[in-house]
Amino acid sequence: MNRQFYPVQAMDGETEYISVISGSACGRIRINDIEVIEQEGRKMHIITAERDYSFYQRATDLIPVLAGRAFYRPVKGLFINFDHVKDISGVNITFQSGQVVTLGRNSISRTRTAYKRYLMKYPPYSLWDRGEAEADSLAVSVAEDYGKGA
Repeated sequence: MNRQFYPVQAMDGETEYISVISGSACGRIRINDIEVIEQEGRKMHIITAERDYSFYQRATDLIPVLAGRAFYRPVKGLFINFDHVKDISGVNITFQSGQVVTLGRNSISRTRTAYKRYLMKYPPYSLWDRGEAEADSLAVSVAEDYGKGA
């Protein structure tokens, strides 16, 4: 079966859609609408608020398309879009659509830290449970990362 994956570029040169063509189905997925991408063996699942898409593709083909966006890779074979995360509580990541992803303790800890850094790039924000010294240290760290283009 012939399956092809095409990133479709917008007028400004940034990839806006992923076109998926297979023997039985074809479609176009807007990258900004993607909440979760999960690789399960050879099959890739792309989850948006409206629909789940499943097709055969390698995750390495998607990595260049996702670069420079709010996607984070907490574990191999899983990408989450921080733009759609509602909150991270315990070991669960809840998205605006109600979708929930559960991670292990180590993975959720790294993901929570990365999400905090992501949130600090978009003031105003509040550091409820931190002392002022720790809050200032985190803000400086984020400012330095942001200045480097991270």
